Amino acid sequence: MILIVVLDGLRPDQMTKEHMPNLCRLAQKGVRFLRHHATFPTETRVNVASLVTGCYPSGHGLVGNQFYIHEDGLPWKIDTGNRHSIAFLDEVTKGNALQRKSLGEILGERGKRMVSINVGSSGCAYLNNHKAKETGGLIINPQFTIPATEAEELHSSVGAWPPKGIPNSAQIHHATTIMMDNVIPKYDPTATVLWLSDPDSTQHKTSISSRQALAAISQVDLELGRITKYLEAKGLATSTDILVISDHGQSTVTCTVDVAAKLINAGLKESPESTDVLLTGKGGCVLIYVQDHNQAKVKAITEFLTRQSWCGPLFTSSSTDPIPYTFPLRLILNQNPRSPDILMSFAWESSPNFSGITGVGVFAQGNVGVGGGNHGSISPYEINNVLVATGPHFKRGTKTVIPSGTVDLLPTILHLLGLVPPEAVDGRVLVEALEDGPNPEEIFIETHVHEAADRTGNTAFKQRVQISTVDPTVYLDNGRVVRDGNRGM
Repeated sequence: MILIVVLDGLRPDQMTKEHMPNLCRLAQKGVRFLRHHATFPTETRVNVASLVTGCYPSGHGLVGNQFYIHEDGLPWKIDTGNRHSIAFLDEVTKGNALQRKSLGEILGERGKRMVSINVGSSGCAYLNNHKAKETGGLIINPQFTIPATEAEELHSSVGAWPPKGIPNSAQIHHATTIMMDNVIPKYDPTATVLWLSDPDSTQHKTSISSRQALAAISQVDLELGRITKYLEAKGLATSTDILVISDHGQSTVTCTVDVAAKLINAGLKESPESTDVLLTGKGGCVLIYVQDHNQAKVKAITEFLTRQSWCGPLFTSSSTDPIPYTFPLRLILNQNPRSPDILMSFAWESSPNFSGITGVGVFAQGNVGVGGGNHGSISPYEINNVLVATGPHFKRGTKTVIPSGTVDLLPTILHLLGLVPPEAVDGRVLVEALEDGPNPEEIFIETHVHEAADRTGNTAFKQRVQISTVDPTVYLDNGRVVRDGNRGM
């Protein structure tokens, strides 16, 4: 069995012996990846899509947690946090909500079963295994179950879902119990995803490594301890490969900006309700769609953004002529028919917050206020996430600095099962971590810093993006704008 445990929003520096002794023990027994990368935008559902397809947004099509498509000549906002919105997308695209086959589909076509138990939004749960109904898979979430007929049996065997809390310990404990008492013995799944909503949900509402967040981190670690003891007691430890991951890191919010209002005040968007310019994004980046890809309007907006202190790296679509001081979306494998005309990541810094936790930034005005933990930007504090792998197929007691990423999980999981992806993917098999794989020093890494610059008025705007490559897989390390007195990367 392959078991993937996702600890939503866990930063690598939060993985300490004090608060996570069980995860640290797993790392000592297996492989810890020190340069693991989330997909940018560093948002949850973008990374769900990368996990289950092995692709970046250019391949799987989920270019943000929210994005726009055009159907019947009208713009439709897709909110991937809502499973019904994803189902709508799947309907209007004739089954291509994800533009690559997902892990659940691949396994289902081979007579194998994938189960997803997800304590998160309905969209996150659905996206993990969105073809479960057709492939014989299973999705379990506090809001719904697929197939729906399983909900009553779960209720009778393990009880009702407890209410959500801060931290969300009760629901997380319940989800782990469902997996151990019901899912594994009943279904004997080939792959199981257990997605736990903390520490992300608690840090959004409090702060990074707050008292409540540390309690949440300790709770998810206790669940890891329960899982390992269960596998040992049931004789499954020697046949189970465990991947413990986080989908992204987090930074502290120092300021929030209503970008739409700023564009309206600058005369670059007609009104809050107008469709001449559409914006999405509640975290560390904003997606901007310009009606008819109007090149003059795109350029005017990017020029305006370069003059704002809160603007970070700017990327533009290939649907308009190149703008010299922006990077093309294809550089970061985000060019897709669903991509915006402009993708702006907010500015970030390595400064500490009031608790001494490094990594702060500006974020879109939304549900997370100043002082809270948030994500979505190109900051390394959000891109660098957690991966620990242990089990019969992995080396023991190893740390690796070879770059890896969320996109590598699908090809690696299929390799463990003796399968190959049925179509092209962006990720690679993490051979350096496998028991029979090469030593890390045998893996060749290339790192490049890309620059784009311009001068608008008296304001210098220069941006840098650092990309590492383990041939042929690309990893976006970070990016930032360099202004006066700011040396950048």
